[in-house]
Amino acid sequence: MTASGIGYVAAVVVAAVFAVAGATKLRDPAGTARDFEALGLPRARVLAVFVPVAELSVVALLLIVPAAGAIGALVTLAFFTTFLVGRLRAGVVAPCACFGSARRDPLSVVEIVRNLGLMVLSAVALATDRPVRPSLVDLAVVLVPVGVAALAIGAVRRHRRGSAATASDHRGTSR
Repeated sequence: MTASGIGYVAAVVVAAVFAVAGATKLRDPAGTARDFEALGLPRARVLAVFVPVAELSVVALLLIVPAAGAIGALVTLAFFTTFLVGRLRAGVVAPCACFGSARRDPLSVVEIVRNLGLMVLSAVALATDRPVRPSLVDLAVVLVPVGVAALAIGAVRRHRRGSAATASDHRGTSR
């Protein structure tokens, strides 16, 4: 087990998340622009192209120069998280648009928690300055907690959807 190996695994995990986020936004820029507008972002059409290109640039850095990519990811995530907290405080419930128009869940604290977890992983990625071959222990140290966190976030989302559907059903039958 090495700090560098753990750091690189963390960098690859963050890179994977940023890659999916960037690619899904680029796949449907018009949908991404609509979602950005719903969140109250100015110049949503421009940002619908700029944000995923920036995310994909962070991916390249994370994979090639992990520490530089980690700094880019931390700055990006800090900005996104601060923006999302502001939107939540303003009562906005539009979809997050974090993964383009692929996800339609209303904005919630789940996105904040996910971003904080990604920030922790980005900080861990600062432990390596170059790509390294991680050991199985390095992989386990990062991937086991990431898997548990992903399952927990998925369970919370499913519970929220179920609660929303139940509330909707009760509203529809209480006439």
